[in-house]
Amino acid sequence: MTEKKITRKFLLYIFFSGFAALVNFASRFLYETIPGVNFEIAVALAYVTGMMVNFAFSKWITFQAASSGRFKREAIKFFAVAIVGLVVTVVISAGALRFLSWIGPSVAPDLPLEADEETLAALAHLAGMAAGLVANFVGHELISFRSTGIGDRLKGILTRSSREEK
Repeated sequence: MTEKKITRKFLLYIFFSGFAALVNFASRFLYETIPGVNFEIAVALAYVTGMMVNFAFSKWITFQAASSGRFKREAIKFFAVAIVGLVVTVVISAGALRFLSWIGPSVAPDLPLEADEETLAALAHLAGMAAGLVANFVGHELISFRSTGIGDRLKGILTRSSREEK
């Protein structure tokens, strides 16, 4: 039963993350039109845009935490997990772009297949998004919308230390 529940959650996560990914992917092109914004910065800004969309779908539909009463706590955990996903996405995207640019001409020199810089950037961005999707799902499943007790323990420590100071 648990495996079926996780599979359903993962499929919902992929479905709704797909929309957030479209927002992410499309917004990168918009961000790159801003003077001074390079590929890596555009990927990071696009990620944050998609992340906000993903939070809404994840909280209210995928992880069914709409009435948890822990919005602030879940948002903090979600964005902490998402920062890890951001790093994964940017690193994989940047690495994939450099790799594709390096091997591009040598992959099939006799074929009339030439990928322009924008196509390579799009492929690299998609690779980074895929890696970030997996990292985010695992983090959100284990941390974001689950009562981990960390918040209560921190609150207890802070309350105890403020009482001891008096």
